[in-house]
Amino acid sequence: MTTPAYMRIRPWQHLLYLVLLAFGCAILGVLISLVVIRVIYGSAMVMPVITMTDNGDPHFLGAFRIFLGLGNTLFTFFVSAVVFAQFISGEPQRYFRTRTYVPPVLFLVTVAIMVFMLPVIDITAYFNQKMTLPAGLQGLEKWIRDAEKQNEAVVKMVLDMKNTGDLLLSVFIVGILPALSEEFFFRGCMQTIFMRWTKNVHATVWITAFIFSFIHFEFLGFVPRFLLGAALGYVFAWSGSIWPSVLLHCLNNSISVVGYYLYQRKLIAADPDSNTPMFSQMWVYVVCAIAAVGVMLLFRKITIDKHLATDNGEELDQAVHID
Repeated sequence: MTTPAYMRIRPWQHLLYLVLLAFGCAILGVLISLVVIRVIYGSAMVMPVITMTDNGDPHFLGAFRIFLGLGNTLFTFFVSAVVFAQFISGEPQRYFRTRTYVPPVLFLVTVAIMVFMLPVIDITAYFNQKMTLPAGLQGLEKWIRDAEKQNEAVVKMVLDMKNTGDLLLSVFIVGILPALSEEFFFRGCMQTIFMRWTKNVHATVWITAFIFSFIHFEFLGFVPRFLLGAALGYVFAWSGSIWPSVLLHCLNNSISVVGYYLYQRKLIAADPDSNTPMFSQMWVYVVCAIAAVGVMLLFRKITIDKHLATDNGEELDQAVHID
């Protein structure tokens, strides 16, 4: 029996195809979102959305959320990932391991991982923001900080929540949709490619985490997102399922959204944009970091006991029908 051509494609070719698909789907998503915006809100809303300039129209935020959800998230990451998996394996559900049984206790442990990682993410974000480049790179640093301010302005615009309905919509647009889409793309596709390429789970997880953080182009938040990406990678690799990493990612995003909402409603005093550490005592962060590692190791032990993990490229090849 002749092996289908797609099964003979090497990992580096898979990576190239995935990147090209992401670019193509991003363009398609932007075009579709602009068509939808024009149909719903009229042509006058198209240019303000493209330039991310609030024109004072009360419908601008709704239009921009459509643009962000369809163009920047759903098509760029989720649609491209599903199309790629269909092309590569013909069985997207098996490729993403969406039907792999995950013991309920693993989801509880995943929540615990997020609880202890939050302070770690908080303190690394604080120090990352304080980093400065050498004198010869001041121009680059200015560009990075200006870009960061623009990103913060976009986040504030999207997370302008006046009621519970806005909160739920923001949780979906900023919390659930990016978590689902990015996990299918970065862990489901990219990490699978690097696993076949390197045959080493640790190299794979950290390479994918680096790309995951870099691709967001938020360099003053690179380190915490890098660490989050590593945690997501290990959860995916060890569980053998996409769902625990989706949950972890969703919790991280949604907690931030809820924090913004509570601050806007004056229910908490801590400003999410203040870059002030969550705790004043450094030992709290050390304890949380140790606890986070400990819970990750517990997660690993459970997956070993349940024989869930697929830790090498050869097993992965068999799992997704790739030679």
